[in-house]
Amino acid sequence: MHLVAMAAAAGIKLTWDDIAEISDHVPLLARVYPNGLADVNHFNAAGGMGFLIRELLDDGYLHEDVRTIWGEGLRPYTVEAKLADDGTVARLPAPATSGNEKVLTTAAKPFQKTGGIRVLSGNLGKSIIKISAVKPEHRLIEAPAIIFHSQDEMQEAFKAGKLDRDFIAVIRFQGPRANGMPELHKLTPALGVLQDRGRRIALVTDGRMSGASGKVPAASTSRLKRSTAA
Repeated sequence: MHLVAMAAAAGIKLTWDDIAEISDHVPLLARVYPNGLADVNHFNAAGGMGFLIRELLDDGYLHEDVRTIWGEGLRPYTVEAKLADDGTVARLPAPATSGNEKVLTTAAKPFQKTGGIRVLSGNLGKSIIKISAVKPEHRLIEAPAIIFHSQDEMQEAFKAGKLDRDFIAVIRFQGPRANGMPELHKLTPALGVLQDRGRRIALVTDGRMSGASGKVPAASTSRLKRSTAA
């Protein structure tokens, strides 16, 4: 949602469908939480953005003839910034090989051929889902829906032992007009525990998952139709 808002501020119309289409054509080159066990420090140590931008440029996935805050083109970003002996910043070429191939890989050997962003549509509305961290066997879930009006309500049901079953959690009234669209971090740990127990679990919400979505399929929609979700 941040990219869509930034584009709008620049007078550019960017949609979920545009992002999903790009994802279909750009391979997955980084495994960083929640799409992997590494954090951004591991990513940077493996080669970071300089390595990643160079791989995408060299394989034709990025346009090089663009104006940036640095000047013309993206090639100047294919560097690794370090402190020189005299205390100044030295911009050295990004490493030729990954420092950790489990975290950062090349376009020739991607973790998967697509980026893992999908757009879903149905009788509940339209949503975007990130599946790069979801194992293939967990990507299709058929189960009864259980409606909650907050993440705390679902947490209470989990702690009371009422959710040890297959279900799709629908957390509604979490959008910007309802309650300011908070980050729904409390949902993922409980749903992940249930998935680890062998339960078939998924999440649908009009709230914000952002970096909180991981191994459980989570569809975030701009709105849930009141009549259907009820």
